[in-house]
Amino acid sequence: MSMMFMLFAIATITSIVLAWWKGGRDERLAATALLVAALISPILQSHRYASPEMGIVLVDIGLFAALLGIALVSKAFWPIWATGFQLCAVAVHLAAAKSPLMLPQTYAEALAIWTFPVLAALILGTWHEGRMRHGNG
Repeated sequence: MSMMFMLFAIATITSIVLAWWKGGRDERLAATALLVAALISPILQSHRYASPEMGIVLVDIGLFAALLGIALVSKAFWPIWATGFQLCAVAVHLAAAKSPLMLPQTYAEALAIWTFPVLAALILGTWHEGRMRHGNG
């Protein structure tokens, strides 16, 4: 198990648990979307990354759409950031499609890197929105 995967797993579990424990509707919806994406991705992943991972492309576009839907109706600012970071992950797929010489490891790592800001936006958003709801903001 790679260090990147362990960090991803810890960050994902932490953000989901925190959002469901302390978050409001928007945080819980985002956490659910992230959980679904995290559970479906390994099933659809070929682990080659020699060309665009079409299963992962679909998951990432679906997650982008879910976050965009939350951002469009939310009063909070964090969903805009999460959506923007997820759009960067989708852009990595476009770069891989346009650059067939992209190294598979570069493609995989670039996708993984954009996951962390999405999770950070959810964690910070959950913390901030929780403070606002309890009058500590």
